[in-house]
Amino acid sequence: MVRLISERGLKKYLEEISQYAILEKKEEYRLARCIRNRDDEAAKEKLILSNLRIVIYIAKKFQNQGMTLSELINAGNEGLIQAVTKFDERKGYRFTTYSGWWIKRSIYEAINTQRGIIQKSYLARRIQSLTPRFIHKNGREPTVQELSEMLHVDSNAISMALTELIPPYSLDETYNSDDMETPYLETVRLDIEGSNNLVAPPPDEIFKKKVEKEKLEKALRKLPPREQEVLKRNFGMGDFDTQSMEDISRIMNITRERVRQIRDNALRKLKIILLQQVADKP
Repeated sequence: MVRLISERGLKKYLEEISQYAILEKKEEYRLARCIRNRDDEAAKEKLILSNLRIVIYIAKKFQNQGMTLSELINAGNEGLIQAVTKFDERKGYRFTTYSGWWIKRSIYEAINTQRGIIQKSYLARRIQSLTPRFIHKNGREPTVQELSEMLHVDSNAISMALTELIPPYSLDETYNSDDMETPYLETVRLDIEGSNNLVAPPPDEIFKKKVEKEKLEKALRKLPPREQEVLKRNFGMGDFDTQSMEDISRIMNITRERVRQIRDNALRKLKIILLQQVADKP
């Protein structure tokens, strides 16, 4: 279904997977029902193939960790296959949101195995056991604070235990292209800065993405400076790398909840501004 790739065959692989379009929500859910009800192999294959670019997007975040990009992609593909067998569309979340953790977990484990990091503390093992159940129920990863509350352990201890499970990388980052508040921003960011850049698109697509990015940047400039900064930090725009809400709260010296409020309010405003741009178009 998904072949192992080598560094030599990476370019050809990227060219091959560019032909698989990202699925609409309705089709994604139809395939999930076929898999759940009939264990339909064709449906599994289609759902996997249409999400291979997400694996590449995530795998690129883990370069320079002692593994080649092709090795990271192979590990991530294993996580994607696991996610396909466990995904339940009846819970209402998109597959990209759900599969992100499974992809990252497979990559974490491959990196840690490469480094010889096998033994884990009791708390790390509890987190490792609890997280898949949380993902299955909520369709996303638990935050540090949520893990702290569920396990009745100080958040600093949670953060330390997580270092045994994952390389330095945002725990809060997700890949939800259908969230009510963020569809336009996430989709534009993924298309412009994500996996589609690995295979050169036709010139008309490049121009279209350039125009979309310019529209987004123009809309962002209409927000107050603080809201601009939170969005740019959270979505890795401009001069910023992607930062979790925990990171932003520490940098800006405000609570994580306040960061979330600012971000959500800014996204609502941004959505209105972008819709107004469409309405004002001659």
